[in-house]
Amino acid sequence: MRILAPFIGLLLCLNFQFADAALAAMTVDLGTQFIKIGIVKPGIPMDIVLNPESRRKTPNVVLIRDGQRTFGDAAISFQGRFPQFVVGNLNDLVAKSTNHPSYELFAKRNPFYDYEDSKKNSSSVDFKFGKDSYNVETLLAMILADAKKFTEEYAQIPQILDVVISVPVYFTPVERLAVTRAAEMAGLTVLQLINDGTAAALSHGIFRRKEITEKPQRLMVYDMGAAKTTATLVEFKMVKEKYEKQPKMTVLGVGYDRTLGGQEMTYRLREHLIDLFEKKHKLKKAVRSDKRAIAKFAKEADRLKQVLSANTEHYASISLEDIDERLRVTRDEFNALIKDLEPRIGEPIEQALRMAQIPIEEVDQFVLMGAGTRVPKVQEVIQKVLGSKEIGKFLNTDEAIAMGALFQAAHLSKGFKVKPFNVEEKLLFPVEVHFVSKTKDEQTGEISQKSIQKTLFAANSIYPTNTKTVSLTSYEEDFSISLKYGTIEQLTKKQIQEIGSLLDDFVNINVNGLTSALANRSVEETEFKGVKISFQLDASGIVRIKKAEAVIEKKAGIVGSIASSISGLFSSKTEEGDPNETAPEETENENAEKEREKPKEPVKEEAKEEAKESPEKQEAKNTTETEGTKDEKTVNGTEAAQNVTENPVKKDQPSIIRLQIDAKFPTGYVPNQYDISEGKAILKAFAESEKLAAERAAIANELEAFNFEASQMLEDSEFVEYASEDEKKKLAEETTRIRAWLEDDVTNDTPTSEFRDNLLVIKNIVRSVKNRMETSKNLPAKINTLETLMNTSMTLATMGEDKEESKALFEKEDRDAFKKKLEKLGVWIEAKKAHIETKMKFDDFDVSIKDVEVKINSLNREVDRFMKKMKKVTTLDDLAKNGKVDIDEVAADAEKSKAAEEEASKKSEESKKEEKNGEAETGDSDKKADEEPKTEL
Repeated sequence: MRILAPFIGLLLCLNFQFADAALAAMTVDLGTQFIKIGIVKPGIPMDIVLNPESRRKTPNVVLIRDGQRTFGDAAISFQGRFPQFVVGNLNDLVAKSTNHPSYELFAKRNPFYDYEDSKKNSSSVDFKFGKDSYNVETLLAMILADAKKFTEEYAQIPQILDVVISVPVYFTPVERLAVTRAAEMAGLTVLQLINDGTAAALSHGIFRRKEITEKPQRLMVYDMGAAKTTATLVEFKMVKEKYEKQPKMTVLGVGYDRTLGGQEMTYRLREHLIDLFEKKHKLKKAVRSDKRAIAKFAKEADRLKQVLSANTEHYASISLEDIDERLRVTRDEFNALIKDLEPRIGEPIEQALRMAQIPIEEVDQFVLMGAGTRVPKVQEVIQKVLGSKEIGKFLNTDEAIAMGALFQAAHLSKGFKVKPFNVEEKLLFPVEVHFVSKTKDEQTGEISQKSIQKTLFAANSIYPTNTKTVSLTSYEEDFSISLKYGTIEQLTKKQIQEIGSLLDDFVNINVNGLTSALANRSVEETEFKGVKISFQLDASGIVRIKKAEAVIEKKAGIVGSIASSISGLFSSKTEEGDPNETAPEETENENAEKEREKPKEPVKEEAKEEAKESPEKQEAKNTTETEGTKDEKTVNGTEAAQNVTENPVKKDQPSIIRLQIDAKFPTGYVPNQYDISEGKAILKAFAESEKLAAERAAIANELEAFNFEASQMLEDSEFVEYASEDEKKKLAEETTRIRAWLEDDVTNDTPTSEFRDNLLVIKNIVRSVKNRMETSKNLPAKINTLETLMNTSMTLATMGEDKEESKALFEKEDRDAFKKKLEKLGVWIEAKKAHIETKMKFDDFDVSIKDVEVKINSLNREVDRFMKKMKKVTTLDDLAKNGKVDIDEVAADAEKSKAAEEEASKKSEESKKEEKNGEAETGDSDKKADEEPKTEL
């Protein structure tokens, strides 16, 4: 057991570590220019992650050059030298091809990138990095994987899997799905995509939960980031949810401009600086044809924009073609450059109010977010739109999105229990299902086709939604349907043009397996009732195709046919394709959780009667509430149809056959499982290569540092004293050789083993001299310790001798044997002391410190064995006869000990009574604490 204890402890530590990893979740505020990471785990409830440079935000860029990647601040430092290899601003490019309007704007603002339509998929775009190329989704996956890596290092856990990512409100379902697939490439499971404005408003709500009442409170969050501007109007109020009142946040309206942001202002200022510079200097090469020059002007323009927010004028410093120029720019000049943007600044606010159908006077609070809102002209225009309303400064705007998403991550994660805070989003893009209905003429046998479209999820509806089921009865073989966007009345013409081809058929659905399913059925005994396809708009704003099922029923007899005919007279008909809404499926854990939260109520008579039902009735009742029937019950049935006969014919349950679904995205690129596997392989190869490169760099740095340190040792007088002539000569030669090798011969292809071998050569030389120095300092003291212990042991053996052998504590044979060993040890000690006194400093020792420590341990064991051989005195009378103890004194001590034990026993009983009383008072609160196994925020 003593041997197993350390291993058990190690296993327990690892178990706790992996338990923390399983419970932890992260969030990514996926901004265009910067990302911010949040972490929630046991011990760290809600925190913003610091990146490797100890900053709370990280540039959203990746540098790929010569097969090596760099991220964040390290990548930004290379932007001036290699702008074509430092790729950023990827958010608005996902799921799009080069003919999309987003790429036209991207090329205008970032002319130094080289990209083309992907050869594998025409809806995707590949960025070139020399000989290699990677599509947008893979590059985004790289950035997310790097964020995952340094989050794990910050949280000190081996792996994080769950994530909540913020995205712009205007992202279509295809763009959202592409982001989730990129996260999957990075090894992350997306718990939810949350709109950035919603996350910021949620952050406000959770920290002011006590201020929320039944009276609605409205908040508008205006966010002008690097590339886009959004306005989100939300309403907070307490609502009754089943058994108690809970706060709820509902998105009333949103407005946006996906091309208005800080980068548009920086772009205009960059062009202005280039014009000023070219007017003053005649250059050999035009600035706009030089990628590095454009990157320099862009960096200086961004800095100048920030400074002009606090100053009325400033100078831009530009160095180009051996020309150092300072260009003066005033705030008025900057305001003139963005004057045409002023109408667009207030439009998102007005659009959000129009969607919510409320005047601005009914908005209680207004808050600004994003770096773009720090521009004085932007604040001035917004204040004009708001009129007398004050702009609030009560929100930590830099981290509000990450913190709001963090609360949602804790809510969705299994390891935390948070107080309920319901969130309802508003759908921007209505979704319709399009299919062809087939009708067969009974007389001619001809089949006529009719194109039908049905609204699946209406505009401005709240999501996440319940499951909606579409019933198709005219298909008897494999078929296809498509999902398209409906009429988008709340968006402007400009906004619709910016979405581009993504507004076309965004998914084509092939339903397979129906032909084979119907071929295998018995036509005489069964009847095909159609195909049911279930859809859901989840909390991420993604349309999920839940399942497709073929429903086959047994044919009813004569009585059943008559009953069905009469029932049909009293029920309204449902057209093919009309969606039926069903309640969302709940897991057993969710049901158990709700049962625990449900307050106890008196048992009703109906429940008692239900309990008396026979097992057969109970089983039939449970069967009718399965997925195939309860979830697809129609709303059009009438009570009259149910009461046609007193004894309804028992109907057999239909046979449900699950069909295969193949979804394809014709206008937007969404990575499929093959693409995800390929992306994971690319990321894995990079990770392994970078691990080897990091090991090589570490050993190379260690060799260079130690080689310099070893060369300096030759100038250390103490080191030289203990080194032999051969060692000094060899060390000098090797340090000189290695320094020349590092400077002249090392290339990127030099293997790690060569660095390690060279390091081992000089370490061996230095180690022998260092060991000699250490031994010279510590060996004499160790030998003195051994000698002292030997002398003490000899004294002990001598004290055992007595004139009368019967009174001696040790037998003579044992004494003599022990003294003989001590004398032999004494000879060894004298020999080693003589060697130390006569040897030169650079000579090796014939004994090590470890050898002496072994001798000390051996002597201690010999002393222990010798002490065990002491004669035993068994009775007090024997001790008294030898004059060792006083009998009266022993008796007195025994009486005192007995009295002390009685007093201690009495006090112990009183203490137990007090503890029982205390437990009775605090028992209830302890029980409540024990019943709560989760971490509560």
